Amino acid sequence: MKPFKEAVGYAEDLQAAYDYYKAYNLETAERFLTAYQDAIRILKGRPRICRPRRNDWRQMIIQPYPNYSIFYKELSFCWLLAGVIPAVRDPDMIQARLLLREVAESETG
Repeated sequence: MKPFKEAVGYAEDLQAAYDYYKAYNLETAERFLTAYQDAIRILKGRPRICRPRRNDWRQMIIQPYPNYSIFYKELSFCWLLAGVIPAVRDPDMIQARLLLREVAESETG
């Protein structure tokens, strides 16, 4: 199985999502982090669980926190975890962000 690799900026996305929920309260942020970790565990065990979408990106919704999704893609040498992004954003903006991270990864790959 191919390794998983976090794109540059991925950790910052996760921190921003955590901070978003922390603004409600710390317990909500911690529950979000646990849900994120559960989603990652599922994704790493079965990376093809989510179907490819636009430009072959896959989107795993973090349940029960559907405002945020994990966006990832299979590259020739890895599964690229490209972002933890609010899914309610403009789809073109999401695609642009993912493309920039994919290109950066391909250049360093």
